[in-house]
Amino acid sequence: MGGGQGAGPEPSPVPPWCAWFSPADWHAFEALLNDVFLDGNTSGPPMRFGEQRHLSLAAEGETGAPLDLAEIAELVRALPRGNWRSATVSFLNQKQRLSERRRELERAGFAEVRNLLMPRLVTVDSVTDRHALAVAVTEELAAVVVIQVGGSLSAPVPPEQFDSWHMDSSAVWAAAMANLDAAPVSLQYNDDENPLVNVEADGGWTSTHLLHAADLIDRPAPLGILAMLPYHGHLMLWAVEGPELHTCVVAYGPLVRKMWEDAPQEYRLSSRLLWIGEGGIETIQVHPSPPGSEEPGVITGSARFLEMLASFRPPDDYPG
Repeated sequence: MGGGQGAGPEPSPVPPWCAWFSPADWHAFEALLNDVFLDGNTSGPPMRFGEQRHLSLAAEGETGAPLDLAEIAELVRALPRGNWRSATVSFLNQKQRLSERRRELERAGFAEVRNLLMPRLVTVDSVTDRHALAVAVTEELAAVVVIQVGGSLSAPVPPEQFDSWHMDSSAVWAAAMANLDAAPVSLQYNDDENPLVNVEADGGWTSTHLLHAADLIDRPAPLGILAMLPYHGHLMLWAVEGPELHTCVVAYGPLVRKMWEDAPQEYRLSSRLLWIGEGGIETIQVHPSPPGSEEPGVITGSARFLEMLASFRPPDDYPG
């Protein structure tokens, strides 16, 4: 007699980056990708895309355009299967045109790209030697100067292009910041007397508006600005006015951490609150007490921030 336990359910073939697909949809999607990328050539084995999410579209001898297959999956998920191929081909053609435009812009002079320069907020570990202009914003975040290619696509200013301009880096940064200042934004407010401001901008530039947050807060912020940007495309600001700072830090600290954890890894920015003061931008972290513990949580930040926070609270109340 067999004494072993029965095998568990078969694991889903659907990769996590398109978890909304049913197994049947995933197999149809994988067949679509083989059809498009192999162009009907079925003489070789089919490509497997489950673990291979990021590809590069490149003609021989050229730098490839990055391709995230999750973008195609998102594109076709709401379409009838009969429309998947035409939508995918249109998307790839546009991607290729943008790649060609990117190569043109990376050879352009300063005058040609001046109005296309923008700062972009990124994580420190994503800055490479292809970024000629990068500055640290916090220990987690940096700002780099990029060239807008089209839509949300941008290209870093590489060292050889920057060198060819014979421009001072401060002049290039000034041009990029002027373009950011001129970019349209939408501001949404909650109903609080001192409202939380939700910032939205086109083309994936929302988070970068942190760099001129003081211009977006249309009320006095005598004690700085509290900011949340857990991932690309999200920015919320709050003017610090007084004792309610403690309540907001305790409430928003865990919230921003949860939003950061829930975001796809490649979109994540900061899991912490940020405080924008006269001395720059710094991180504030909330360490809650363990469940069931009677110990208070702990707020960590600079001595300057903690002194300001302590001035609003009794000394033994939620110590930093």
